[in-house]
Amino acid sequence: MVVLLSYLSLPAIIAVTALVHALGREPLGIGVLLGPLVGGFFFYAAPHLLWAAIARGYKPSGFVLHSGFIAASLALVTVVALSFTLHDPSGLPYQWLLYWPLALVLQVVLVGASIFHSRRQRHVGV
Repeated sequence: MVVLLSYLSLPAIIAVTALVHALGREPLGIGVLLGPLVGGFFFYAAPHLLWAAIARGYKPSGFVLHSGFIAASLALVTVVALSFTLHDPSGLPYQWLLYWPLALVLQVVLVGASIFHSRRQRHVGV
């Protein structure tokens, strides 16, 4: 549980940042709290929460567990970086359409590589 909460701190920080940014455009209200803060948090945390649910069922090693969370975090950091560098003139955040698919691909690759590495280490005995 502590591991999950640690990794969820990144989506929480980004959701709070989105709230602060929204407050620069509109006054504090229930819509602002529900949209950027609550909705934003669950949007940003979804790949982490999905991996937590999968990991709970399969009980992977710590190495594999962390690789899934790290993959989701890398996808989130990448998309946040894109949002600062690539400004869409239409105002539509196309880079956010990439977040969940990127997280999924990175999770499959990193978790798969971690499982392969763990099994190889066991087989080699190193």
